[in-house]
Parts: sequence; C-alpha cells; structure tokens
Amino acid sequence: MSTVYFITGGNRGIGYKIVEQLAARPNTKVLATARNVESAVELKELQAKHHNIEILKLNVSSEESIDTLDEQLKKYAPDGIDVLISNAGIADGYYTVKDAPRSIWLKHYKTNVLGPIFLYQVIRPYLMKKNTRKIVFVSSAVGSLGGFLPFSTSAYGQSKTALNMTVKQISFEEAPEGFIVIAMHPGMVTSEMGNHSLTQFPQESLTGIIPMMITPEVSATKQIEVIDGLTKESNGGFYSYDGSTVPF
Repeated sequence: MSTVYFITGGNRGIGYKIVEQLAARPNTKVLATARNVESAVELKELQAKHHNIEILKLNVSSEESIDTLDEQLKKYAPDGIDVLISNAGIADGYYTVKDAPRSIWLKHYKTNVLGPIFLYQVIRPYLMKKNTRKIVFVSSAVGSLGGFLPFSTSAYGQSKTALNMTVKQISFEEAPEGFIVIAMHPGMVTSEMGNHSLTQFPQESLTGIIPMMITPEVSATKQIEVIDGLTKESNGGFYSYDGSTVPF
C-alpha cells in the first residue's frame, strides 16, 4: 500500500519542491493543493511526469474552500492519509505593532492559524485510517518566544507563535492516538516569499542572515529527512529544517 502525503501550497516554492521529491519515491501518493488548479501550470506539468500526484483545489484562507475538501478526499484518499504537511501560509508585509493595519492582523491569523486548524479538523479522520499519523505544521523561527529575533514582524510573527501553540495543544490531545505532531522552521529560503521578506527589513538588521539563505530544493530535502525520522519522542517538538530543535 502506498504512503499518502497531503501537502498544502504544493504549486510553488518549497511546497512544490517537496511534492517533486516525494513523487519520485516508489509506493508513494502525493495529494498537492493549489488555490487555482487551472493556473498551477508547473504542478500540472509535474503531474504529467508522475502519475502518483493528485491536485486538489484548496484555499486555506477560505472556510468555504476548506469545507469542500472532504468530498475531494473521499475520491483521492479513500484509504486514508499518512502524513499531513500544512505548508501554505502568507507573509504579507512586516510592520511594527503600532503601525500594522487591522486588515493585516486578520489576514495573517485567518490564513496562518485558523486555516491550518480547520484543515486539521477535516483531515483528521483520514489520518486515523492509517497508523503513521504524522502532522507537520510549517512555522517560522520568528514565531519563537524563547529565541526571539530582533525584527518587527507583528502579525506574521504572532500568527506563527499562535500556530506553535496549536501544535502543542494538538500534540497533547492526540498523543493517546499515536499521532506525531510538530512545528517546522523551513529556513531562510530564496523563494518568492523569502526574497520579498528580505526587502522589508533594514539592511543592517540582515547582517549574518544572507549567507544562511538556502534554496527551496535544499529546504524541501532537509524537511523530508526530518519528517522521515520522526518518532513518538518527536511529538510536540519544534524543529528546524536541519533537524535541530527550535525553542518555542
């Protein structure tokens, strides 16, 4: 039986690279989501090369879209899902708390916190059909309170901190069912979102960060290695793409 992976935001950046690498594995099925399937040209081209990829329509910012997911899963994952990778998220501008517009707060919390929660609620019954039961919520080091970084990320940083709390709660609640639930820092990545993020900070604050930038391909490879190596003892952890532990 195939190992089934479900990944949101699989049509670009790190998500696309994760889909690409997982699809190359034998006995693997990859369910990749995109907000607009018709315009996910690169992902559809990849699907043409790897027939173990299914593309599902999903916008994690939309409750209505999430509510349509179950019908798609009945078709594409009737026997269950092994691994959920909640990768989709936004970083729509960095502000100080005093300057961040209300719309920015609402947008980040809706997409980066509530979206993953509602997604988990829909997919949980499919994870229960398998014994693997791994959930990876893609977070960020800027959401770490214990390792606070001296950047003003307001809504984005807070949304990732809230997501981390969600990870702790779910990992506690689902431990009796054998789930392994973690938060993942993907690294400072030269993706479209990552490169845009760098333009939002004063250059002096980026000292030492630029040399640490990695490609989406490297981030994907390393994240998959971490996911493969997860054990029951990993449950409730916050890990960097390189396997090191990040403080909550």
